[in-house]
Amino acid sequence: MVTPSPSYDRKYTSPDSFRSGVIAILPMLVGTAPFGVVFGALAMEVGLGAWGGQGMSLFVFAGSAQFVGASLYGQGVSILVLAITTFFINLRHILYGASIAPKLIDVNTRSRFLMAFLLTDEAFAIVSRFEKIRANYFWGAAIAMYLNWQLWTFLGIVAGREFSGLVTLDLGYLIVPAFIAIIIPQINGSTAIMCAIFSICLSLLLDSMPHKLGIIISSVLAIVASIGAEKLFLKSEPDEGKSKE
Repeated sequence: MVTPSPSYDRKYTSPDSFRSGVIAILPMLVGTAPFGVVFGALAMEVGLGAWGGQGMSLFVFAGSAQFVGASLYGQGVSILVLAITTFFINLRHILYGASIAPKLIDVNTRSRFLMAFLLTDEAFAIVSRFEKIRANYFWGAAIAMYLNWQLWTFLGIVAGREFSGLVTLDLGYLIVPAFIAIIIPQINGSTAIMCAIFSICLSLLLDSMPHKLGIIISSVLAIVASIGAEKLFLKSEPDEGKSKE
């Protein structure tokens, strides 16, 4: 006997459609294209080769970590240093996973591991706006981004063999608006707005710290403040309900 799935408010639940997930993430697929091309070209320049570069995209699938990893590889650093560096770069994905895990509907443990691997900044931005996330919607967004990254990495590898200047392209100016586009939809409600302002102020105050430590410290403190504010808000809700009675 199959137990019927509980009904959820459509307003707060993601669509139950793979196609809907693909459509939702389409604009972000375009935004990641230049980064994939430049990474592919970088892999060729530092000596990773076609198999090494494509392999990183297939099995690491983490844009910023891949760029740093390829650069460090070109400098001849040890595998241990590479592993530690990429681990710290990808720490934010642990927070992403912790945030959306309670929202997933009817997803088994094995699927959650694969979801964790496919979870990117863009996929998180697409699904985290819902209070409940259906698996098909996540798979549509995440798999589309995965295949997109493989395609542009491959094209970058091919182009890198012909045009050596690709690696010198400065894409730094694209990173900021890309992350702003990801973050803005998440800032809804007074608690989120206050935490965003708090994070911005901290980042500016700690900007002079060496090795970009200010960014890490401000991020951690902002996360702590966000969790504290959310708990305080949830705690105050029952009290407000009682006072109205």
